[in-house]
Amino acid sequence: MELKGKAAIVTGGGTGLGREISLQLAGQGVDVAVIYSRSRDDAEQTVGDLRERGVRAVAIQADVADDAAVRAMVQRAVDDFGCLDILVNNAGFTEFVDFRDLDGLTEGIWDRTIDVNVKGVFFCTRAAAPHLRKQGRGKVVNVTSVSGLRAGGSSIAYSVSKAGETMLTKCLATALAPEIQVNAIAPGIMQTRWGLRWGEESLKKMAEDALLKRVPSLEDIAAGVLFLCENDSMTGQSVCIDGGRWFH
Repeated sequence: MELKGKAAIVTGGGTGLGREISLQLAGQGVDVAVIYSRSRDDAEQTVGDLRERGVRAVAIQADVADDAAVRAMVQRAVDDFGCLDILVNNAGFTEFVDFRDLDGLTEGIWDRTIDVNVKGVFFCTRAAAPHLRKQGRGKVVNVTSVSGLRAGGSSIAYSVSKAGETMLTKCLATALAPEIQVNAIAPGIMQTRWGLRWGEESLKKMAEDALLKRVPSLEDIAAGVLFLCENDSMTGQSVCIDGGRWFH
């Protein structure tokens, strides 16, 4: 799919990987709705940077776990841009709870993690689907994690939620074909404000354990999202970008 002139929604689009995805989409001439939950200033800054690249951009507040808010968010983006071609489900939630600390994994953490990382992806995709279908070749890209492919990560709830999102990707690809393609990017550790909480020594060890001896950059991971937006022959797939750390 030619990206220039298309319109996209990027949830969690104002910070970290979401910001980099938004910037790379804008670099290809895509109008971007930057969705944020709490980081309004960051989202507005990103919108300003996108507009400097010559595209239309807007910041919209929405909790992706709130179905009514999601439907309003999608309609606002469509009203502003006139159409919707791409949805990037990048918003996520986690709390750091050691796998051995079963009592520390409270019901509240469980519920919020599943609500944002699984239910939120479903809500956003469901709301966007009619608009994506009108374009004849809509694209959905979910940002999952290698933690959904193996046991690991910031908590058991996070790993389970990302495994659920990975299966949800396959289910939505089945439900929405052939007009809409649904794929996923599964990053490893990222140098975002969450990833940096692992600490410098842990990040160094993770890089040493990877076949490529490096932690992937946000630019590399965002480029994978753009690849899935452009490709017209993939659906239901999860592309792992972790420097070759997961499978050995």
